[in-house]
Amino acid sequence: MAIQVTDWLITSDLVQEAAFRIDVPGPDRGWWVLSYLPTYRRLSRDQALVGVRLAELILDDSIYRNAESDLLVARLHAEELELELTDAMCLLALRSGEFGESASEPRNCAEQQVIR
Repeated sequence: MAIQVTDWLITSDLVQEAAFRIDVPGPDRGWWVLSYLPTYRRLSRDQALVGVRLAELILDDSIYRNAESDLLVARLHAEELELELTDAMCLLALRSGEFGESASEPRNCAEQQVIR
């Protein structure tokens, strides 16, 4: 797993999720936005890095390789983002297209998630 970090962008070579630094004039300047979280959520650089790592853990199925320790790490990463692990999994599933494929299932994440 390799995460690339620059002053403006955090990406992964395993998953298609990223974090972007906001650099427009205003109170949010210097904060980060994570690709799978709602855009109003502003994060520190450390939280953005944790968010990309969490996406790798969930989408690369690493959580299931060493179930106890990887699950604990994933939960701790989710807590760092003020999420439950299941909420992060739902958000990532919605973005990856693996969830809500039928017309009867809503594609709106707000209807499928509970974020504190």
